[in-house]
Amino acid sequence: MGSVTPLGERLRFVPPRLGADFDVLTVARTIAEKCAIENPGQIHARIARSGLLALSVPTEMGGADITNDILSQALSIIAAANAEAAHDLVEHFTALEFLRNAGSEEQRKAVFARLDLGETFALVTSDGGLEQAIPVTADDYALRLPDDIARSARANADWIVVPAVNTSGQPLLIVLRNRPNSSWEGLLRADQVVFLAQGAENLAASVSTLLKAAVALGQKQRELSGLLVGRLSVDGAAKPVIGEIFLAVELLKAQISSLAAHIDAAQVGAENVTCRSVRNTAITLEILMARLGLIEGVSEAGLIASLADDLRRQ
Repeated sequence: MGSVTPLGERLRFVPPRLGADFDVLTVARTIAEKCAIENPGQIHARIARSGLLALSVPTEMGGADITNDILSQALSIIAAANAEAAHDLVEHFTALEFLRNAGSEEQRKAVFARLDLGETFALVTSDGGLEQAIPVTADDYALRLPDDIARSARANADWIVVPAVNTSGQPLLIVLRNRPNSSWEGLLRADQVVFLAQGAENLAASVSTLLKAAVALGQKQRELSGLLVGRLSVDGAAKPVIGEIFLAVELLKAQISSLAAHIDAAQVGAENVTCRSVRNTAITLEILMARLGLIEGVSEAGLIASLADDLRRQ
């Protein structure tokens, strides 16, 4: 396996192409094992070299197009060892889901080709979350994104992806090179803006929910393993805690598997699913996570009301 050095860029290792489920999970386990002895920068570099970054990219675009169930398992494995690295991957794969549904085929190929260089994507959203796009304004020369948006991206990502909407209400996707140490006035070039398919935010939000649940599952599995290692010395008061964590793990597994299958079907255009029906399944998983105390700042009552309203409209 070699390396490539595009003009003006640093030396980069060419990641391997992962295709088999076993290979994906083996790589994830290797990364998890190294998390205990490597710093965040080393972990980020290891993930960039691993081949994991292109897992969700369609095969015709040069990716592995692995199932969402395997993708979620890989993130759970990494999350059990390092939650921060896993959360960065949630952002990355959610950004890729937006990119799957943006621009022309040539534009998508050009963006996905950056994954062959081990480059990562960070997602920047409004305070309202993935389903509330950031508005861009227009002046005499170009579109303008709020100045503070690009600065809010994490520094270790190579690219920034911003779901946006123009003054006519059309959904857009802004794709920017991440330059954390340079000034930026918010003006956008034409090649930084692509049109986003209607409803794409529902599918991307569902992928985000799936992967956040996978991270939570990994952390719960680690917690359960830690308790079971000392099970012979566990007193009676601790036993209900083990049972509760085991129940949370099993419930998360079941809901993650269900949502992953729905997302798979939507991504290949199955007739029996829609982006909105997938989102409803994702909301069900969010409600479960809220009840298990795994997400903060989310109203369970609001989620239930949103789900009920949408079901009535169908």
